[in-house]
Amino acid sequence: MEALDLTAKKPRPGRDALAGITFLPRSIDKVRGMMPGGVADGYKVEGFTEHMLEDLGITVDAFVAAVTAAKSDADIAAFVTEHAVTGGVEKWNGFVLNRLVYGGDRAEAISEHPWLAEHPEITHSLDFMQYREDHGLDGD
Repeated sequence: MEALDLTAKKPRPGRDALAGITFLPRSIDKVRGMMPGGVADGYKVEGFTEHMLEDLGITVDAFVAAVTAAKSDADIAAFVTEHAVTGGVEKWNGFVLNRLVYGGDRAEAISEHPWLAEHPEITHSLDFMQYREDHGLDGD
């Protein structure tokens, strides 16, 4: 795949899915930003992408190599589907789709991000992350 400049185009939203795996398209974009010729703009593999890969039983190095060698998202979907451990997709999706902001400690989240008090609708980590990115508050 071609490298991405994540200053010009942000990674796909965290709730996007590929091969039934939430966050996979975003992870692909983040790796493309780290490829030669790309601009990561502060995005990294540590965090949700790393957790996703652990749940899937795929090493970071193997995923990076797959993204680098792929011609399309379909190639990466095939790689992940072939190499994911049994139950890994369900484990990951169950975690990421249900994870609350700051693990459910809303008071702590608001103390660090006061704007969150004005947004009671933002309860899940993926939505929190997307709001921050959409409003230029910080990346992931």
